[in-house]
Amino acid sequence: MKIALVPFGSRGDIQPFLALGTALRARGHDVDLITTGNFRALAGEAGLTLQEVPGDTGNFFELPAVVESIRKSPSALRMTRKLPDVDAATYGEVLARIDDACAYADFTVNALFTKGINVARDDRNWCATSWWPVTPTRHFPAFGAPEVPLGTPYHRFSHLVSGQVEWLKTRAMVNDFRSRRGLGKLGLRSAYRDLGHRTPLLYPYSPELIPPPLDWPAEAHVTGYWFWERDWTPPPELVEFMETEPKPLVATFGSTWAVHREDETRAALRTAARRAGRRIVVVGGRPEPLDDGDFHLREADYRWLFSRAAAVIHHGGYGTTAEVLRAGVPQVVVPTFADHPFWSRRVRALGVGSKPVPFQRLAPEPLAASVLEALGNPAIAAKAAQVGTRVQAERGTELACDLIERHLH
Repeated sequence: MKIALVPFGSRGDIQPFLALGTALRARGHDVDLITTGNFRALAGEAGLTLQEVPGDTGNFFELPAVVESIRKSPSALRMTRKLPDVDAATYGEVLARIDDACAYADFTVNALFTKGINVARDDRNWCATSWWPVTPTRHFPAFGAPEVPLGTPYHRFSHLVSGQVEWLKTRAMVNDFRSRRGLGKLGLRSAYRDLGHRTPLLYPYSPELIPPPLDWPAEAHVTGYWFWERDWTPPPELVEFMETEPKPLVATFGSTWAVHREDETRAALRTAARRAGRRIVVVGGRPEPLDDGDFHLREADYRWLFSRAAAVIHHGGYGTTAEVLRAGVPQVVVPTFADHPFWSRRVRALGVGSKPVPFQRLAPEPLAASVLEALGNPAIAAKAAQVGTRVQAERGTELACDLIERHLH
């Protein structure tokens, strides 16, 4: 079968699709990755053909207004107001380009931000994916809604409002695309409400972190994480460094390094490491160690690195959180924006991390206190190890392939 994967976002949003693509290809399917051109090298490394569509997600954090917004607040809504406006016609053109690239496919797998392309059509065999829960439930509020103790009515209402707001924000763009294809306009009722019912909705996160609610529809599936396994040989000096006692800390902030005031961040990391009596590996950011005896990496294979750390300090991104959970080590989360506060709360509630330190309030004292809690609380270490064993045993990518093939046939 010919399958098109249509992700969008940062590297952390693309890597799970690389895992899915390689697994589908191993089962004999013809797989293309349809996304922006700045991921061509990664697609090649995974052995996938990339069909390029307009856009460049690599310069997102280079916009001064976006950086300043995130430094003040983690709100994704506030941040998106600082982005350049995209009118319905421009978005419709992008959807048309994506649609043309998917025309050959027997099945299409869309990310949260590209699902509009198939909602806009009436004839495509497809499924959607989402990094966080978007399916309505009585058990917890909608993603991004305040977590207040108002029970089932509030939870259901928050999902209704969230879904309708999302549809109203994209409806004009979707309808512009439909008019280009000679299709009728869609009404006010959210076209996304069928996801998880007739159209499968795959959640590639661990049920350890968010168990699927019992009131979800039959086609909403929590599969477990999709991990892309790379061939990576660590430098010999890194191997030696990670074998020292006591175990070093690891700190990484992924693509969000660009919003940091790096001198202040490095000062906080340096204080936390010294208070804990640990050396530290910093991945990304300024290309130099924090102090004499520390280590810096431009990038690394997280599977190899995190499992050898005493604890991992990170920004709470979906992909990084997944890797630390799999490593089975304590985590210290510095949630930066968008979904990061959500994942940091889940990590804390699960008992595998210390008290989060919001990026907007990052300072040496609170970060040091959180690191000392992560290292000094045996319950956190024990729970992290237990969850790590379970996450390692999950078959997330294989289950996703099973579901896709079942729907294909």
